[in-house]
Amino acid sequence: MKVTFLGVGEAFDETQTNVCLLVEAAGRRMLMECGANAPSTVWKKSTRADYLDGIFISHFHADHSFGLPALVMRMWEDGRTRPFYLFGPIGSQRFIERLMKMAYPGMVENVPFTLRFRELQRSHRWDDWNLRVVSTRHSVPNLGLRLEAGSPQKVFCYSGDGMFTPTAAKLYTGANLLVHEAYMDDGLTKTHCSLMQLERLHDLARPERMALVHLRRDLRKQKDEIIKRYRRRKWTIPEAGDSVTC
Repeated sequence: MKVTFLGVGEAFDETQTNVCLLVEAAGRRMLMECGANAPSTVWKKSTRADYLDGIFISHFHADHSFGLPALVMRMWEDGRTRPFYLFGPIGSQRFIERLMKMAYPGMVENVPFTLRFRELQRSHRWDDWNLRVVSTRHSVPNLGLRLEAGSPQKVFCYSGDGMFTPTAAKLYTGANLLVHEAYMDDGLTKTHCSLMQLERLHDLARPERMALVHLRRDLRKQKDEIIKRYRRRKWTIPEAGDSVTC
């Protein structure tokens, strides 16, 4: 399993592309999130119309979903024929179709390949991939994800945005790689996660590796200091373009 960090930034970071991950395992490629400024980073990776098999959207905020119409429209222009899978929370189909209609009228009715929506509640089997989700605490409904794929099986977990719950900590337990948002330094928050709160999650879930994304723009400037402060945890703060093989 290979995870490439195409984007690592929060919604309003002037130096970083919105969080966007590429997961490759067992013959499939899935994109995680597609904010308004993310599509160009995907196309720099590959412009093949059939390059991606699907996408996971954790929640409906702009920095996680507003690039989707452009992504699909480019696949159309480049001649895609295979179905494209869209995984997300309950209400995903209605939200995404409205977004596409607003961006490019007539797109939903005329796109020449099948859009297969999968609104996730607990678990879903997608060929050799097993996806499990739980809700976390954010200002809108947000899904934390556990993805199991490959032989031998590898486990990738991703938080989307939001503060973890005990159920989410259990879902992430034993992950080969856990990618979690870390918007704040310290303090208690119900809609995002702080570095201080992530220490507790690390102790509960004990992932093999933990990578932090979506750091608030001023906090990210303290990257070296954060890594030094939490050196016992061995956390990483990836840059766009970095990749991890599990």
